[in-house]
Amino acid sequence: MKFRQTVPIAKLGARGERRAAWFYRLRGFSIVGRNQRMRSGEIDLIVRRGKLLVFVEVKTRQSLTAGEGYQAVDRDKQLQLVRLADEYLARHRHDGEVRYDVVSLYWTGLRFVLRHFPDAFRPVSDARYPWRWTI
Repeated sequence: MKFRQTVPIAKLGARGERRAAWFYRLRGFSIVGRNQRMRSGEIDLIVRRGKLLVFVEVKTRQSLTAGEGYQAVDRDKQLQLVRLADEYLARHRHDGEVRYDVVSLYWTGLRFVLRHFPDAFRPVSDARYPWRWTI
């Protein structure tokens, strides 16, 4: 008989981010940064493969009552990730392509079920205010 193992919420997020990093490493990416703290927030994961730099939002759940993790990445969260990525790119030079991914993980009690959304959204410069991003 198998029992569903619940994980304390504090550890669940860290385990989910480790699983997401493993997912990217299996696909040939190198981990550039984890939990990169900026003035206005935190980037969960930054990965690179060749000239492609990916900023990843990782959402982990152990209950689907409030919906899957990717559903929590709304327009405000997307804009925050774009602003954080801009802040990161201002400090670290990068000449290649930039992409924004969402990784949604669900802990079943036995294993993670992972859903990957590559290129989940693309920011567009506002026509009137080119320094502002819209989604």
